[in-house]
Amino acid sequence: MFAADCDFTTVRGDKPQGRTGIEEGHAALFAGPYAGTRLAARVRGIRPLRPGLATVDAESTIHAADGSALATTHALAVVERAEPAEGGWRITAFHNMIPAAPAAPREPARPRLRHLAIVARDPEKLADFYASVFSLELFHRDPDGSCFLSDGHLSLALIKHRLDGDTPVGMNHFGFHIADTETVSTALTEAGTPKPAERFTNRPFAEYRAMDPEGNWFDLSEHGFGGPKP
Repeated sequence: MFAADCDFTTVRGDKPQGRTGIEEGHAALFAGPYAGTRLAARVRGIRPLRPGLATVDAESTIHAADGSALATTHALAVVERAEPAEGGWRITAFHNMIPAAPAAPREPARPRLRHLAIVARDPEKLADFYASVFSLELFHRDPDGSCFLSDGHLSLALIKHRLDGDTPVGMNHFGFHIADTETVSTALTEAGTPKPAERFTNRPFAEYRAMDPEGNWFDLSEHGFGGPKP
């Protein structure tokens, strides 16, 4: 059934040369690991490309002598009508493959810790420190000198300390990248914490501010916290 110059690819990626190579390769299998086996094949679909040419999607199962299934493969073949003297069709290309395992059901996206904020007296100097020592990349700077850096996964906000403000120097808040604000907001209120509040700010890095049972602030963002992508 194979054309003399058939382009054949095995499940291991080997490419025997034409009909002769295909015959030799199968003879070795029949004399070795597949001695006494039988092949059950079925055509899953045929797609005519033009008169005398088509692709064939096939599935095959190798059965041992006792009838147990040893392996199942899928194949895509290109078949061409043979010359009238030869009759029938010939396989001109055949690509065999082991089917991929069924994809596991996707779990709901877990919130990811993606943001830390520190109030600093000199954000520029601190940004230089983290950039030079830890190779963080500066991706945004506020007019007041606040600096925003990223390692490609987590963003670090260095917020300018204000002498006339009541926010102390040091760790200020952190932030989660979430898939659905409404779902997380419901979980927070059910846990007894205040409903997240919308952040009215010109910084595009988080949409909501929330609080844990100890009074620690954290941000919630569906679109992420900016910075270079990993």
